Amino acid sequence: MSLALKGDTSVKAWLRSATLAVVRCSLDEWVGPWFRDHSSEPRQGHLETAHLSWAVAVVLDLQANIFSEEEQVEIREALREKGIGLCSRWLERNSQFMNWRCVLTGGVAVAAAVLGDESGIEQGITNYKQCVQMFQGDGSHGESLQYGNYAAYPLMLTWEALVRARPALASELPLAPMVHMPCWQATSLFYMKPLSGWGAMPMARSANFNDSGAIFRPSADLLLHWSARGKEDYPEDAGLARWLFDKTYTPVVDDGHHDRASFGFVNDFGFLSLSLIASAAEARSPEDVGLQLTEGFSCGDMITRDAWDGRTILAAHSAGDLLNGLGHTHQDLNSFILVHNRERMLVDPGHSCYRTLLHTQVEMRTNTHNTCQFELASSGKHIEQKFHARRRINHETGEIDDPIDRRGKRLLLARQGDVSVMAADVAAAYGGPILTYSRFWISCGTHALFIVDVIEANEPVKTKWNWLLNNRDEKLSYKPFPPNRLVVRRGTAGMKLFNLSGGVMQGPFHAHVHDAYHPLPNQLGEGASNSGVLMHFSETEFAEKRTSVHAIALDHYGSIGGWHIRIESDVDAVIEGPKAREVWKLNIASCDRFEFEETVSERAFICEKINDDWQLTTVRKSL
Repeated sequence: MSLALKGDTSVKAWLRSATLAVVRCSLDEWVGPWFRDHSSEPRQGHLETAHLSWAVAVVLDLQANIFSEEEQVEIREALREKGIGLCSRWLERNSQFMNWRCVLTGGVAVAAAVLGDESGIEQGITNYKQCVQMFQGDGSHGESLQYGNYAAYPLMLTWEALVRARPALASELPLAPMVHMPCWQATSLFYMKPLSGWGAMPMARSANFNDSGAIFRPSADLLLHWSARGKEDYPEDAGLARWLFDKTYTPVVDDGHHDRASFGFVNDFGFLSLSLIASAAEARSPEDVGLQLTEGFSCGDMITRDAWDGRTILAAHSAGDLLNGLGHTHQDLNSFILVHNRERMLVDPGHSCYRTLLHTQVEMRTNTHNTCQFELASSGKHIEQKFHARRRINHETGEIDDPIDRRGKRLLLARQGDVSVMAADVAAAYGGPILTYSRFWISCGTHALFIVDVIEANEPVKTKWNWLLNNRDEKLSYKPFPPNRLVVRRGTAGMKLFNLSGGVMQGPFHAHVHDAYHPLPNQLGEGASNSGVLMHFSETEFAEKRTSVHAIALDHYGSIGGWHIRIESDVDAVIEGPKAREVWKLNIASCDRFEFEETVSERAFICEKINDDWQLTTVRKSL
């Protein structure tokens, strides 16, 4: 694209040389790095194969004239044998229904469209229609923001290439449900600002549950594809996609980081951005398209904020609907991220190089996420979440396995004014003796948060609560006040976190918080030891049932000192602001009924279970 626009002879020479060098790599080199399967006969491709295939195909499609006729024949032969051939064999031999299938589909379809290979085009059409079923109906994805984007990107390339080859396919190849993904991505976006170590340009921060970068932003090509191709049938999604592009890529398009975009680790713009932006829809903000301040998604994410561009965001990851595509999961159900004043105070660890023990033995584990683990009285064994499942496709019938249960249930997602309640039960993720682990996040305006955990087991257990604090740049200030109080400051934000149910503090433990994935260890984006400060509150007695409360106050760095958290004789938790100008009180009437109020404005609410359904009700409005 750059060569077409500018005609730079040095670009021409580089493009020709680089393309031919790739084309002339051996079949084994096209198969992928040494850690891929090189033993299958005949050989099959992998992710790297697909990326090479569509890259070479695009060059041939857009700049064939820089090659001689003999070189064009050589390129076409390489695409047939090393691109389409290797990718097709992976698709035929493997049944995993996850992001790889989308990527290998792109490896076949783009090359086939450029070559006019009718068999490959038909295979691309069939696989595209199967792969779109990998996404949730609302456009979210069962893996993560990062891998949902990575799965959608090659399907976007497939759509663009096939429709370029056969324009009539525009009405046959569905954009949905992926075109709805901007709603999930926009809601999951916290803010844009520079990140130490990455330069002076603003970078995104997003809800990076499971394997996902904290600096996630969607691929620009993908956003503009949805915006341009979806503006007639999906005007709100198209407008929101354009808003996301403007928000995360302008006014400075180039943030200087271009080495990890291909595999979706640190996303960027590509050549299609130039061709699609002219026909993209007008931007429409989250408010314009009706996104609510409290939103839940089919993948299990629940996110609430005090305002768009406000001060406080709470993002929780838990159970949603049955999942259509799955992989890259952590043991993190009922975990959450807490943001105040554009600072992530409680964080998800993110993910690092898959070939480090840190990834599998630490950052995927329950005990490094802001959720609970349990200890059995009978054996002293610690119980964490357990989950591993894959969805597969039957090549003979074309049928896909049933969607997967993530082992949990959403209980409530509701908002009344500036109060929201999000709740889920994930006891099934622990198995064994844990019968109930229902977590309720009761978010009260900008400054107050109650976390109520209802836990029941069929034998006595102790609960351990994990709290991962953000110290990725050594800018965290924290003061433990044993046995149950913690005061945290970071940037312009302050937080008080109290355990009000008899928990005893343990820590600090030197944990890790990552910015983004790199395929090699010890690279930019991998958090050092103590980039996360991990604190625990642990029960002192074993019990079969308990309802516990944590209370969190949030405010500016200095103002947080004026907030007070306590228990009163007839109240289970009180969060009181400076000079008592704002006072929230919570009372646990039973494990099925929570009553809370703001006494200054005289507002009162009840969260209760009625006929097995949880509800949030305003019982007294402000005078």
